[in-house]
Amino acid sequence: MEKLLKKYQLDWADILYLAAITAIGLAIRVILRVVTTMDWEMYWDPWISDLKEMGFSYLATDRYDYAPSFVYILWVISKLPINPMTAYKSIHIVLDFAAAGVMGRMAAEVTGSKSKGICAYGVMLLVPTIWADSALWAQCDIIFMLFVLLCFYCLFREKPGAAMFFYGMAFAFKLQSLFIFPFLVILWVNKKIKIQHFLWIPGLYFLSIIPAWIAGRPLIELINIYMAQGAQDVWSLSIKWANIYQIIGNKYFLLEYAEAGTWLILGILMCIMFAMAQKRYRITNEFTVQTALFFAILTPYILPHMHERYGCLADILAILYAVMNRKRFYIPIVQILISFNCYMAYLSHLGAKEPAIYYGVWALAELGLLVIVGLDIWNFMTDKENQLPIPEAVMGNGGSRGANGGKERKRQHG
Repeated sequence: MEKLLKKYQLDWADILYLAAITAIGLAIRVILRVVTTMDWEMYWDPWISDLKEMGFSYLATDRYDYAPSFVYILWVISKLPINPMTAYKSIHIVLDFAAAGVMGRMAAEVTGSKSKGICAYGVMLLVPTIWADSALWAQCDIIFMLFVLLCFYCLFREKPGAAMFFYGMAFAFKLQSLFIFPFLVILWVNKKIKIQHFLWIPGLYFLSIIPAWIAGRPLIELINIYMAQGAQDVWSLSIKWANIYQIIGNKYFLLEYAEAGTWLILGILMCIMFAMAQKRYRITNEFTVQTALFFAILTPYILPHMHERYGCLADILAILYAVMNRKRFYIPIVQILISFNCYMAYLSHLGAKEPAIYYGVWALAELGLLVIVGLDIWNFMTDKENQLPIPEAVMGNGGSRGANGGKERKRQHG
């Protein structure tokens, strides 16, 4: 124990706090583990039952519409001699704690504050959208969010290859990881990521579908699983998520707005990435999180057919952002309130009733957060202290020298 205290510079008060907050986080999840939701009854339980009956050959069928990576976990659960829901929720609860550990370690390292790291760990365990997603709802979003956090951890340590590996793992489990893909493009433009690092994304996804392909499911179906997911739930422009369609109406011009909204967000993202690529600026850890949070809010705000859970990625990024910028402490509070309101509108009434506060109000609040984070990015980019000369030649990774800098160097070296 003394070695542990010295290694992490913890005192007994820190140990007691960590033990207490861990126990509280676990208690919340243990209480909720017995809740059976409609998603479990309609999807995971039948899939696990089919896996028990058919074994690995189930992967050859088209009865599942999630990435095979997730179905492999269900296959393992089907082999365990315990209640499937208990096994399922236990796995995701363990991942909750792993994500909290990564968040705490990352917060401590980037801020240089042990107390901020400990607080970040505790906050991650208490955030209602985290424990409701895994322990209550029996959803699997914590898997890809953990990989996203590991991606940021590696970026902060200037290990872009490892960062893109973890991002590729996130994509192999959930399409929603693409919400923040534009921020990776910004890092590539600024020489923080190499183009070959992006090969992890298709490479890991292809590796993840090989077992299902060997089992007998056609390769084209496996490649198009995410496309097939996008074609579902087209009965509403917003499936209980607080986005623009909750303001303009989510049940009108379904086909027209759905297609137009998809092209609209692509156009908006292209314009933003082009504008950000015109300047050269320092890439700090805080700016990296700012940019990712901005896209995590923007993309589901415009995309049609977004579910109530699709704000969860913005939830964890908002926590990290507030840890790094105390002036923005209210951003995770508002973001998580919005997300949890949408969660409960579904979970409390099985989707049949409207939430206590109208979706349009939360959609306007989400728009306010988007504007605030966007202005933070703009102010950072236009601050003269953060600007770098625009290079006229290829720059090295992490640096930039204009033509004048090259001439000056020549003069200095004779």
